[in-house]
Amino acid sequence: MTLIQGERRGAGAKSSLAVLLAGNFVTILDLFIVNVALPDIQRELQASNAQLQMIMVAYSVAYGAMLLNGARLGDLYGRRRIFLSGMAIFALASLMCGMALSPWSLIAARALQGIGAALLMPQVYASLRLLFDGDERRRAFAVMGAVQGIAGATSQLLGGSLMALDIGSLGWRLIFFVNLPIAAYALIAGKWFIVETRGATSARLDLTGALLGASALTAVLLPAMVGHEQHWPWWALISLLSSVPLFAAFVAYENRLIRRDGVPIIDPSLFRNGGVTLGMSASFLFFSAISSFSLSLTIFLQVGLGQSPLQAAMLFLPSTVAFFAGSVVSAPLAKRLQHQAPTLGMAIFTLGLLLAVVDGLDGGGRSVLAVSVIFQGFGQGIVIPLLLNMVLSTVTNAEAGMASGVFSTIQTAGSAFGVTIVGMILFGMTDGSGHESGSAIGAAGIYGTAFAAATLYNLAAVTLGLFLFRALRRGHERSQA
Repeated sequence: MTLIQGERRGAGAKSSLAVLLAGNFVTILDLFIVNVALPDIQRELQASNAQLQMIMVAYSVAYGAMLLNGARLGDLYGRRRIFLSGMAIFALASLMCGMALSPWSLIAARALQGIGAALLMPQVYASLRLLFDGDERRRAFAVMGAVQGIAGATSQLLGGSLMALDIGSLGWRLIFFVNLPIAAYALIAGKWFIVETRGATSARLDLTGALLGASALTAVLLPAMVGHEQHWPWWALISLLSSVPLFAAFVAYENRLIRRDGVPIIDPSLFRNGGVTLGMSASFLFFSAISSFSLSLTIFLQVGLGQSPLQAAMLFLPSTVAFFAGSVVSAPLAKRLQHQAPTLGMAIFTLGLLLAVVDGLDGGGRSVLAVSVIFQGFGQGIVIPLLLNMVLSTVTNAEAGMASGVFSTIQTAGSAFGVTIVGMILFGMTDGSGHESGSAIGAAGIYGTAFAAATLYNLAAVTLGLFLFRALRRGHERSQA
């Protein structure tokens, strides 16, 4: 990699970090903030349940399918340029979401939001990988992890608060308009303060590989997210089956392009690196547990316990504080415990999940759930920044952009997988319970049991992730020796 302008360290790197993290914040925020507004969106736009589901997943599907393309574009045309382009698209799409007059216009705008996020997000990971070294890199990833955790944990709280304030009688539209001042800051400051980086090799964009990769990911993500809700229609099953030959065609084409001395969107040889494979697998499981627990807890609080969106969102506030604390201590822990620090964070996260299972079976107690999410937030705060650094430190500078795109894709795919599994457990156990979501009487027992059962998936995923973490740690220790 070559730096096109500015400094690699010092003021140049720090000013870049301050702007890049604004993009990091809004992309994570919009993965979750829409959830609290869904009932109001459905009433105002007269959306069907199927359309409501599409509003939720359009962002994630477009985001996950386009991430690899965004990473490669950054390698070829400069990461600052692609970051600013993605932010401009994201801001325009946010404005379109807030002005939507029909369900389908909102679905289309959400998909455009996902494309903008997919362009800007990989540039954040790759830029931090290249602009910082050693302890500075660990601290940079710790700050980024804190921003991600705050965005995810406060998204529902922010959404519920904005809807409660109802400024200008805009209601749910405020959750999209709140992105505009953040995007304006990133666009103005980014032009002047982000240090430009790009790949040393100038090559044509791998359009065929990009199309095959995006098609294969969409064929998996779309039915995985909406198949259960739609009772697995024929198109969902065909889409899942078609993903296998699409992925095979993608790998074959990329290998063929390498043999012709071309530059692929992703080099399959990247996965011959054992550290990358273990790190990506652990990331898949870890993020599947995070996203799916957020879904099941929200349903339990709002439907099972009958809480309002703002009341339910308030429970996530202690998790936000704990996540920030965990991310602050993650770098010192890594320095003291080396590669045992992520294992410690995962163990703390597991303890929080165990408390949630016990509480769900007991019918739900806010104090126990608060302790549970505190443990989970603190554990996540330790693991996430260290995991990013561990995975990206196993690749060369030339592979940084590609690896960051793959990591982001794995993160999104893991989230989709976890939400699918937990959704099937949660809704499968509560369907036919006779409890209506609009009722004032909470079915605490039914939803508590379903919540506990769904959380068992989280425990299984985290347990397997712990084994992968240990294998990754041993690999690092052997390489250092």
